[in-house]
Amino acid sequence: MQKIGIFINCIIYIIIFFVNIFVLPVSGKVNVDLDNPKESKIKIKEEPDLLVPEPETPKQIKKREKEEAKAQKRSNKKVKPEKYIKSKKIKKRSYGSVKKEIKAPKTFEEYLEMAQDKKRGEYEVPKADNPKDDKLVPLPEPGVALKKYNSPPGSSELDLRQLMTRHELVTQGVLSPDNNLMAYSVVYSYPTSEQVASELFYIKIPEGTSPVTALSNFHTIEAEREPILKVGTEKLFQYEKRTFTIIDWSESGKQIAVKEKTGAQTQGPWKTQIWTYDFETEKGYELTALREAIRYYWKTKYDIDLIDYMWDIYPIGWDLYNKDRIIAYAYAFGKNYKGAKFLGTWSIDYKNQRSEIMSETTTNFEVSVNGYCLKFKRE
Repeated sequence: MQKIGIFINCIIYIIIFFVNIFVLPVSGKVNVDLDNPKESKIKIKEEPDLLVPEPETPKQIKKREKEEAKAQKRSNKKVKPEKYIKSKKIKKRSYGSVKKEIKAPKTFEEYLEMAQDKKRGEYEVPKADNPKDDKLVPLPEPGVALKKYNSPPGSSELDLRQLMTRHELVTQGVLSPDNNLMAYSVVYSYPTSEQVASELFYIKIPEGTSPVTALSNFHTIEAEREPILKVGTEKLFQYEKRTFTIIDWSESGKQIAVKEKTGAQTQGPWKTQIWTYDFETEKGYELTALREAIRYYWKTKYDIDLIDYMWDIYPIGWDLYNKDRIIAYAYAFGKNYKGAKFLGTWSIDYKNQRSEIMSETTTNFEVSVNGYCLKFKRE
């Protein structure tokens, strides 16, 4: 019998275990008296209804009473009306001094009648009565004056950075010594082929025109403008850069010398060539004999072929004593233009004749400074 009772208790425990897990709801609880399994009853405690508010604690009651008291005080407080700020009194101006009525003409005939009443010289312009300030220093008005163009000799160069924003660059005008002619160069940029070309122009100055006026307004002078020298405009070579820069006028004003810079976008300038133009014969000359004479001299005397090196010439102007000759310096350079070797001072006739070396070591030779250009100054 004892074994049967133990077996029955085990079955009851197993049944109660499965009932708690699978049968009863999760929120429910089972009360079982394990000492008296026969009298054990399954009791499920019901959860409180969420719609019914829970009773307040003493702390919550005090907090609620304080908030109600504050709200009562705010409701009893009177709202003060905003004060109206009076604006300052505006002084009324008197227009009693204006007696004459302004009558505008309605037709052209009325305008002519009113214009004949008084001449322009009879009107009195009131002068401003402004006190002078001793601390202010009067600045002079900017002006222009004449200056020698080739001073210092050989220093005139073009700034091609301006071609980054435009496709045409007009250089400043250079006036001849006799004030009869003026020359200037124009540089053109071709974006499609990335090429730069140049032309040299001249114009005749009308009689009675001052040099400053001619140089300031030479763009508006009515004259024929045909190029007398041109490079790079007839044939297109991609990346090629060829520009004209005026060296100077001759002392007689009948010839002009210019230098042509040739280069490329990737290599920079590599050659300078001298050009001249004779206004009496209306002929232009490219002075190629000078570069050939320099190469021949160094090849025969020192067995150095300059074609294997980077070298160039630098024209500085017209010879002061031999009026028909142009002086130039020659230099050879190392790699990337580092270091320089002086190749001598040379001269050549403006008609591309009689090239000769003046000195192999010195540069103490005088040139004439003949042309004029504008100088901006403060008087």
